[in-house]
Amino acid sequence: MDNQGLDRTLGLLATLTAATVAAMVAGILLTHSSQDFFQSARAIDDYRAFLGAPAGATGLRINLGLDNLFMIFYGAFFVVLAARLREVLDARLVGVALAAAMLTLLLDSLENHHIMTTVHAIEVGLPVSAGDGEFQMVASQIKFHASYLATFLFSLGFLRLGGIGRVTAIVLWCYIPCGVLISVLPPDSAKLLVLGRTIFFVFAFVLSAILFFSLARTERSVTVTR
Repeated sequence: MDNQGLDRTLGLLATLTAATVAAMVAGILLTHSSQDFFQSARAIDDYRAFLGAPAGATGLRINLGLDNLFMIFYGAFFVVLAARLREVLDARLVGVALAAAMLTLLLDSLENHHIMTTVHAIEVGLPVSAGDGEFQMVASQIKFHASYLATFLFSLGFLRLGGIGRVTAIVLWCYIPCGVLISVLPPDSAKLLVLGRTIFFVFAFVLSAILFFSLARTERSVTVTR
């Protein structure tokens, strides 16, 4: 696939990714429920109380379902992005960035299915231990930090893709410190940072959609004039 085809594909995947996250945020606002609560170790009674709240379990299932769809889109985006950046970044950097993105995808999938397994166990009365929440917290933090590494390395490629690319790189850099701070603060004290991390992440995909659709149009114009 040539760069024009890669750029169109990246523009479409970035649009789908941003739209899915927007749907997730809308679902959270409507149900007041999300997987974030399960990303921190808590007492088992707290999990039961969360699921017992109005729309608690339903909102969580909607959130996880959309997140599973989101994983497909952002996983595909980073695979195609690695192919697109092969001409502007050292192949070793691209390889490490893609590996970190795929580790993020793997741990994100593990997180979602582990949360659903925990929810199922609570709902049917199976034993759930504090260790389940502790494992989930560790896996979630490793997932996010793998994404920070992938984000930083891929941002070096965005820097070489023009003005919108440079703005996208800056937005990605803002995403990283928000996440690092979240990892060391008490969960209930980091809600604004979690919101900020989400905003930067979504904005980066919106900018990516604009960037790659624009690059595709430019390449098409160049091809037509030859």
